[in-house]
Amino acid sequence: MNTDNKAELIKQKKTLSKVLALVFIPIFIIITTISLIQNNSLSYLEKKYKSIHNSYYSGKITNLYLETNNGRLRPIRIDNTWNKEIPFFIHNELNIGDSLFKIAESDFEYYIKTANNDTIIWDVNKFYRTKYLNKLNKK
Repeated sequence: MNTDNKAELIKQKKTLSKVLALVFIPIFIIITTISLIQNNSLSYLEKKYKSIHNSYYSGKITNLYLETNNGRLRPIRIDNTWNKEIPFFIHNELNIGDSLFKIAESDFEYYIKTANNDTIIWDVNKFYRTKYLNKLNKK
């Protein structure tokens, strides 16, 4: 390849990069803005808050996935059927055979430790409840 072809190829790459940047950066900004507006809307916050508040589940911990680290959250397996991510500081306190439950119309999860009959209570809805109530009070 001669130097003229290389120079033309470099020029085309730069032009393509500029065009792609001019197209995708505004699209990214628009999508991010829409997402932020939607995620802070009263209806969205209410839906998320009520979804968590009204959910219910229970089961026995069958796996703690000790080898998995997702930052502040760690996975556990419930009744060998479904996984749940929980805060690392609760994960470190649990053993296989301990139980977990959340009742409907509550924002709290209860972890029952079978070894010493101790209970760990975790507010699973604090984030959405706070945002929803703050937004509701500003209305």
